[in-house]
Amino acid sequence: MADQMDVVELTRRLVACPSHAEAGEEAAARVAVEAMAALGYEDVGIDELGNATGVIRGRGDGWVVFDGHLDTVGVGDPDAWLSDPFKATKLGARLHGRGTADMKGAIAAMIAGIARLHEDPPTCNIVVSASIAEELVEGYALGHILDRYPAKAVVIGEATGLRIARAQRGRAEILIQTRGIPAHSSTPQLGVNAVKAMAAVITGLSALELPEDELLGPAVLEVTDVMSHPYPGLSVIPERCDATFDRRLLVGETEESVLAEIEAALDRIKESYPQLQAQESIAVDRFTSWTGADVVAPNFAPAWRMEDDAPIVQAAVRALEGTGIEPELSHYAFCTNGSESAGRRGIPTIGFGPGDEAQAHTIDESVEIEELYRAADGYAALARELSRL
Repeated sequence: MADQMDVVELTRRLVACPSHAEAGEEAAARVAVEAMAALGYEDVGIDELGNATGVIRGRGDGWVVFDGHLDTVGVGDPDAWLSDPFKATKLGARLHGRGTADMKGAIAAMIAGIARLHEDPPTCNIVVSASIAEELVEGYALGHILDRYPAKAVVIGEATGLRIARAQRGRAEILIQTRGIPAHSSTPQLGVNAVKAMAAVITGLSALELPEDELLGPAVLEVTDVMSHPYPGLSVIPERCDATFDRRLLVGETEESVLAEIEAALDRIKESYPQLQAQESIAVDRFTSWTGADVVAPNFAPAWRMEDDAPIVQAAVRALEGTGIEPELSHYAFCTNGSESAGRRGIPTIGFGPGDEAQAHTIDESVEIEELYRAADGYAALARELSRL
């Protein structure tokens, strides 16, 4: 078993570094590289985006990448928490704090557990990646790591309760814009109200029949924000309205197929609302990482699935059996960086991590301390077994 105190203490050090969008991930990234360097990882460093990586050299060529994201969501009102969200407080059998489950505890377990492979080098090289900005755009940062380390297998450390996740739904952020004709609100008949047009769009899209997957469940389309222009609209009919829709994706859905589905629905809405002028697009994320790198990325993260008899799944089952962890198969309900490795690049990918995914983004986020210990053992076993693929 990995040194239990090391796993817990490293989790605490990472949680003590606020790394939500406003704070940035620099402090947490530096804790990760310091820990990897102290544990004997090679090629330890931070890339141009701000991702922290380290390598355990194997006896042969090739790469297996273990990835966890350093960024978190904010804490909201800290007074609503049972304890300081940045102190990783031990309450009973659990460690509480922002990022304990999503997912600094997993990063700590990866770093501590996989370091043990120094004693008996694996078949190929193992990379531990503490990546940035997953909460902003899934997969983009991991893509930069995979460009450097073309992996034959990837393990995503998002919480699974120590089960093997072999699938996930994807996510697209869809923008729809309606156009109207401005007029004084005392004479609305002289204009076309873009907000009323958007109301027709929202109603029409809510009736859209979406596909369903036996394992992953239904696709989802949900409006998440609406903004009229001009705003505030003082005595004026709005000439434009923008709405954002969260579309949860199933395996095989593409940007083209999703937008075609929306376009066809808008055409049907126009039959009963002939004045409708609307256009759809995939949102583009734009932000600057903590290193100053400018990021521009479409907000489209594909779904993916590994079959139960896939070599990576069966190798994961063997690895966990050897540690005493019950190798139960599962899947993610939310989106992860696996959208890049499996969804875009077709790299065999699984998820494995401590914690319950229901803890993500919640007040009093926490993880069972025992799961951190067992996850460290699991990561070490997975690294050794997957290196043989």
